[in-house]
Amino acid sequence: MKRPMPLSTVVATGKVQLKGILRRADIRAAALGVAAFATSIIIAVCAAGIAVIAAPSDSEDSIGIFRLFPDDTGFIQSAASDVKVTTVTGTVVPVPNAPLNGSNKFFDVRLGATGQSCATCHQPDQGFSIQVADIRRRFVESGGTDPLFHFRNTANNPAVGAPNAKNYSVLLLLGATRIAKRYAPESNFTIAAANQRTINEFGVFPLTNDPEMELFPGGSAGNPTISAFRRPIVPTNLHEESAVLFDGAVNIENILGQVTGGTMLLAGRAPTVDEAKEVGAFEFGVYTDQVFDREAALPNGAGRLSAKGAKGGVENLSEFSLGPTVPCNVPALANVAQASNLSGAGTCVPNVPGFDIFDAWANLPNAGNAARLSVARGQEIFNNKELHVPPDLQAQLGRTTTNCKGCHSKHNVGNNVDRAFFVRLGTDSIAMLKDLIRGGGICATDTSPHPELREMLERVRLLPLYRVTAKAGSLAAGCGVSDAGDIITTDPGRAMVSGDIADAGKFRPTILRNLAVRSPYFHAGVANDIGALIDFYNARFSIGLTNQEKLDLAAFLESL
Repeated sequence: MKRPMPLSTVVATGKVQLKGILRRADIRAAALGVAAFATSIIIAVCAAGIAVIAAPSDSEDSIGIFRLFPDDTGFIQSAASDVKVTTVTGTVVPVPNAPLNGSNKFFDVRLGATGQSCATCHQPDQGFSIQVADIRRRFVESGGTDPLFHFRNTANNPAVGAPNAKNYSVLLLLGATRIAKRYAPESNFTIAAANQRTINEFGVFPLTNDPEMELFPGGSAGNPTISAFRRPIVPTNLHEESAVLFDGAVNIENILGQVTGGTMLLAGRAPTVDEAKEVGAFEFGVYTDQVFDREAALPNGAGRLSAKGAKGGVENLSEFSLGPTVPCNVPALANVAQASNLSGAGTCVPNVPGFDIFDAWANLPNAGNAARLSVARGQEIFNNKELHVPPDLQAQLGRTTTNCKGCHSKHNVGNNVDRAFFVRLGTDSIAMLKDLIRGGGICATDTSPHPELREMLERVRLLPLYRVTAKAGSLAAGCGVSDAGDIITTDPGRAMVSGDIADAGKFRPTILRNLAVRSPYFHAGVANDIGALIDFYNARFSIGLTNQEKLDLAAFLESL
């Protein structure tokens, strides 16, 4: 994705002036779904030879969920499957006549009392994520009154109800929404604000008056929380998940729990079982993926991602997900049992890490295929380029070298097959990023400085800072541990679920399909684009990518 704007001028004073920083290009990008423009684009795309998936009639799909949508790097599309899906803990979908279209409860604002629905943050024309340019456009056009900007779940401080830009800076600059995260008294750590700025801008933590907790047992006072700021995760392609949410707070076989909890955070009521099943039906029954690339190796792009024997695109993803060779997750409980004429109930095969969807492009003739050859080279880099594991991760990963598919292990999907796999990369830590920028510190793999990460550091500084302290005493010195023996982080991550300080700052690798439309990246949107994401991994794992290798890897990732 292209950069919506630099941060340098708007963060220096701690103020956000939206009208001044919203460029025309941002508005243009956010308006790509406008009917007249989209129609002209789709006509051009069809003329270019893209096989557009047949969609339901307008009466069945009034909001155009399954139409072809443009983005900065190409075109995306969603597709619905009528395959009957259950989980090991009971039938999730379908409920009788559950609609996989715009009339599904996924899009129903009546589930909450804030005017929001699931689709408020999971826009179908943005790959079921939400782009920063669109967030800013909606803020400017509505003056902050759009339902997206409810103080409960998108303001920096929910106690400040006025829709001013400063109190929505994290959402407007990083595209990250606020989530109230509870931690149990039996956790082996305590949490406090790490500096006065966090208290001034985000409130005194833990919050005992968090409005997101009103409907939970014990109410807000009985559920002290901190505010975690995270990008809306894509809720489609759910067959391929091993866990749900960045911190794995919900097991995949308990998707009804995720739907119920998420709905309660909208502050309306607990959904009925049938309502929760209907939303689950949509999440299990819809697939989303990039189908056409126009960005790789400009000016031509790779074109249709299922051309010349390649296996990209949503039709291939859906067939793979529901076919007889779908990879197994770990543990067995994390496998969605499928009952269809494609696979037979519960069918899955041992996982083979890596991608091969663009193998057919590796041996194309040079003439006219520069972009497709670049994508194929990027796939090879992803699968096999050596990464040097930093000392703080060697014990967890069990080796000193690895490759991208070592963590993004699920075949042709890119999440991890093990739902218990969480890793602290360091995008939650100012100290860890500083080490990488100057080189040679305790978190750096080598002595090379990486000034290219300064913008990421600037973005991380927009977030709250928490001091996570072990109840048993100071932690041993190491990467990500302060001189006082505690952990300073923008988000405790998995630790809020496990109750273990060893999991502070850890998150799980998410599905890589449909990646191009999901910028900015990482759990809090601190990598502005694919280039920044690659720069971070190159520094953290001392990969030594050349400029051409970075371009090839970007071409591959933007074609997933």
